[in-house]
Amino acid sequence: MRYLNILALAISFAMAATVSAAFADGWHVDRVTLPAVYTTDGKTWAPVRQGMNVPNASWINTGDHGRVLLRRDTDTMFIGPYSLVATVERGTDARPVSDVRQPFGAVTIDLRKRGYDQMKVTTPYMAAIVKGTQFTVTARRQHSTLGVNRGLVEVTDRLSGAVAAVGLGGKAEVDAANSSFSLSGANTSMTATATAQSKAKGNAYGLSKSKTSSVGSSKGKGASNGKGNSGGNGKGNSGSNGNGNSGGNGNGNSGGDGHSNGNGNGNGNGNGKK
Repeated sequence: MRYLNILALAISFAMAATVSAAFADGWHVDRVTLPAVYTTDGKTWAPVRQGMNVPNASWINTGDHGRVLLRRDTDTMFIGPYSLVATVERGTDARPVSDVRQPFGAVTIDLRKRGYDQMKVTTPYMAAIVKGTQFTVTARRQHSTLGVNRGLVEVTDRLSGAVAAVGLGGKAEVDAANSSFSLSGANTSMTATATAQSKAKGNAYGLSKSKTSSVGSSKGKGASNGKGNSGGNGKGNSGSNGNGNSGGNGNGNSGGDGHSNGNGNGNGNGNGKK
């Protein structure tokens, strides 16, 4: 099984938090369904508990059926199963500014409208800048999507540099496998074309060697438990137990117990939806 390298990320986020933690309140755990754990150093994981204040720059990792609802004043962030998410608060209580990193999984965010860019959400292939809205971001192994339920979000394809505006009922999708950036639904428009040089190479974080928690890594076409092509024993493209292309148990293209070549059935890392 392969693991995402979040240690360096956690350290860099923690360093950034030393500057901002004194100025802005973090997120409060309104509700939690286990398994869900958090870390501040990338090595030591502890269960997420209802009522706790999540330390600034922490990573939260949810497993199968794990869910966390965070609240900050009137703002909310819902983290779905098999997700890995970190947030750094860089603003003040009166003027919050958040930097959210989402290597994989699904997050729904509801922010009160403010007259400035108050949040940036970054996945391996997509970046979203938000003033105030309700939207959902999903990150898979080679695919990121964003759907807007209220307000307006500026979305950037990190591979090509193309930029789009996505409003109520709109959706943006980046497919790294096909090098495509597409818009669908209502209230969407392309505001800037692709640049000549790629702004990202797919893995936005340099993820590689260190461990996530044992709770969840990525499920589906990527790091996770699934039925797919990846290392493990199972049915499909993945190496672990689940439905997706990643490390798990399955009958896929890889080695292990099943119909495949190698030890495992899939090309994936972790226990998160992919």
